[in-house]
Amino acid sequence: MKTSKALLERKRPLFFMAGLVFAFSITLVSFEWRTPYEYPVLPDCGLPPIEYPQGYLVTLPETEKKVEKPELPKVEKPTFEIKLAENNAVTETSDPTVLTPENVEDHKGTDFKAVEAEVADVAPYDWVPKMPVYCSGPEDMMKVMYKNLNYPKVPLDNGVSGVVVVQFTVTKSGAVKDVQVARSVDPWLDAEALRVVKMLDCFEPGQQGGRNVDVFLKLPVRFSIE
Repeated sequence: MKTSKALLERKRPLFFMAGLVFAFSITLVSFEWRTPYEYPVLPDCGLPPIEYPQGYLVTLPETEKKVEKPELPKVEKPTFEIKLAENNAVTETSDPTVLTPENVEDHKGTDFKAVEAEVADVAPYDWVPKMPVYCSGPEDMMKVMYKNLNYPKVPLDNGVSGVVVVQFTVTKSGAVKDVQVARSVDPWLDAEALRVVKMLDCFEPGQQGGRNVDVFLKLPVRFSIE
């Protein structure tokens, strides 16, 4: 008896593996098993078969899309009326300043330098070879300014100080005009600086090409609390 039991114990792993293989085979067969499908047969009722209408294929003609191009605006080229003078020089008749043999007599006695000077003096100059100077010199100008300069009470009490830059125009006659503030510090200080600069009405005018012209000047007015 002992011998037969010992043999069974030795073959126990083999039986276990065989059982696993058998169980796996049964499971695989059950999943892969398919029942054949039979189509149902309808009973014959003696009615004719139903014919379903079939659709018709309709093709539509392709429509051509017409793209209208916008018309370009017409640009009229400027035209000039020209004529040949007797000396074969081409001139425009619309320019009244062209000198020709016909109108040269009409311009005799015209002071072209005066006309040029009048055109050149349309705007004041920022710089000229001979700049305007105060009549008695720059040192006297500063003395006149600070002698008449009064520190306003409001900015003085509030400790406001700084440099107000005033710009003005010295005319060809040496007068001062168009006085305005170029850099502001305080409204009270600005007003006092303008008042003092307007008192400087004695300048030697600036010169450009040997004639007096209007010139821009800028003058700093310092307000300091000692």
